Amino acid sequence: MYKAVIFDFDYTLADSSQGVYQCIHYALERLGFSKVAYPEVCKTIGLSLENTFIGLTHNNEKENIEQFIKLFTNHADKVMTNNTFIYENVPKTLNYLKGLGLKIGITSTKYRYRICEILTNNNLISLFDFIIGGEDVASPKPNPEGVDKIIQALKVDKKECVYIGDSIVDAETAKNAGISYIAVLTGTTRKEDIIGYKPALIIDRIDELISNDIWL
Repeated sequence: MYKAVIFDFDYTLADSSQGVYQCIHYALERLGFSKVAYPEVCKTIGLSLENTFIGLTHNNEKENIEQFIKLFTNHADKVMTNNTFIYENVPKTLNYLKGLGLKIGITSTKYRYRICEILTNNNLISLFDFIIGGEDVASPKPNPEGVDKIIQALKVDKKECVYIGDSIVDAETAKNAGISYIAVLTGTTRKEDIIGYKPALIIDRIDELISNDIWL
């Protein structure tokens, strides 16, 4: 049925919450904003940095947003990779999908160079055919630009693609792109909040993709 699988990254393939929390705390502190609790930070993972800042501070001043992004990114270059952890069942799942002959991509608001660094450190980079990061698109998710670029690069039809993510933003991205969606509940989004998007499948862990009838 499918020829290509496109993954979200954060909370789908990896847990970067510790790194994100450190970077947000660092940036907000230097801009004079109040510290934000860890659970609130976790809810923003997967959003663009601009929307993360606005959501946490309710401040949309352009200068503050630009400074936040700069501070976050500079600190992330130091701490993010070492504080991002690939879920233990991801390698065997990716190898299974690759063994089926599927093409595998990623589209994420996380910068591509950082995704590549994390995947390289975990010996997984060779399993991916194409990666789109936040620096590769003009409009972040749920705009389908990243998905569309991957579909074009992989040279497959939309009906042959499925997008796998953990959040409502991911569900909306798949809907806007006109492709199937699989929801994995390893993030902060609840099953009941996803059902309305009519995903092809809802799974608790990524390894439930192994030997699943959806590939028949």
